[in-house]
Amino acid sequence: MLSRVNYLRTIARWLPKDPGGVVRMHQSNSLAQLVKKGVCTPVGDVDAKQLSPVMLEFKKLIEEDAEIFRAFHTMFDQVHPNPDYDHLLLTNYMQFLALLDRTITAAPTFSYTSPLVSGVPMYGVLAPFCNTPAGYHAFTNPKVNMIFHKIFDQWTKFLVSPASRDVLVSTDGGWLSLAALQVQGDRLGLPFAQAWSCYPDQPHMGFTSWDDFFVRRFRPGVRPTIAPDNPEFINAACEAITYRVAKNVRATDAFWLKEMPYSLNHILDNDPLVSQLVGGTVFQGILSSLDYHRWHSPVDGRVVRTHVAPGTYYAARLDDDPDPDVISRSQAFVTAISTRAIIFIQSDNPHIRLMCFVGVGLGEISTTQITVRVGDRVRKGDELGSFHFGGSTHLLMFRPETALTLLPGPENPNEARKVGTLLFHVDNMSIPSSKATTWTRMME
Repeated sequence: MLSRVNYLRTIARWLPKDPGGVVRMHQSNSLAQLVKKGVCTPVGDVDAKQLSPVMLEFKKLIEEDAEIFRAFHTMFDQVHPNPDYDHLLLTNYMQFLALLDRTITAAPTFSYTSPLVSGVPMYGVLAPFCNTPAGYHAFTNPKVNMIFHKIFDQWTKFLVSPASRDVLVSTDGGWLSLAALQVQGDRLGLPFAQAWSCYPDQPHMGFTSWDDFFVRRFRPGVRPTIAPDNPEFINAACEAITYRVAKNVRATDAFWLKEMPYSLNHILDNDPLVSQLVGGTVFQGILSSLDYHRWHSPVDGRVVRTHVAPGTYYAARLDDDPDPDVISRSQAFVTAISTRAIIFIQSDNPHIRLMCFVGVGLGEISTTQITVRVGDRVRKGDELGSFHFGGSTHLLMFRPETALTLLPGPENPNEARKVGTLLFHVDNMSIPSSKATTWTRMME
């Protein structure tokens, strides 16, 4: 039986609708600052002595490995031409390294003109190359991924330090500026300080680092778990935009094709429990870099297995679209190859039984942190883990015997479902229509 997508709502974006202009401006402004500091010249030369040790190690890898050397030259030829010659753009791998070096020495700043790219500055550098054959070849190379891991380790050390709070300020470019608080408040329909657990009277609103801000918690009552004692409903595990629902998913499938079917063995790292989910249902939703990054249990049950499967950074499914936001278009594809946090839960509901949560890191460092252990009892709404430092997507997987109906979400397809609201109805269980209507009205 062929797998099929029976629901596709929207392709949520990390970059705004005119991403080419935003990415060009991001690169141009960053390169201009490097020229001003004497790291680069306007014609593209770079003073290697000013690169950090990890970037010099990256440089050495590129120059000593013929295959990688070719990829890091060719991807600049394959990127879509620059229609704006008034702005500096990356033209060689030395500039590329210098710009990465600049990125990992600072926390992301807020930009009112492009709040989405504010949260993913590394993607703003890499995006144009992700949709080139040479870029794909480079970013899927295990040696390159090992260096990326080292680079992100360096950035992580800064982002968890008090020094990273220099962007948690009320001045222009700060995440606590009036413009930033307005954008974040508009997304939630609540003023920032009312929505998030923080201390407005303290410096940096009490956040101890950029990472502490990134994984901030909602205040009690802001995101209640709807119908927590009703097993006929499965709740939203994340604050996420619904991407798609697929049924009859296969154990192994050609996930790289245009339709990007889900391939369970690849997603779940060939776990023996895959066999119970073959032929079942997969739900996928994407989390914005601006929103809530913690995961919560969608069911009552017991954690039976947890695992983090290592993967690639910034590899995407190639297409012919000139829009550089290719990773947003590759949301299903990356579930098979990016770093994934896998949590199997044995539901107390006999009509659900085994289900699986998968958190997939997509961009920036995007670390996955599992906070539950095998044997833990979880109730709907209990925290399972979180994403750190970047954009992400997640999956919920169910057995073929579990009959599900996706419940209505926000009318705006670009609006996230609220974590803890009703996501699926379990159709195996009978429910009077009047009660079903009542519960559905409680979703939002």
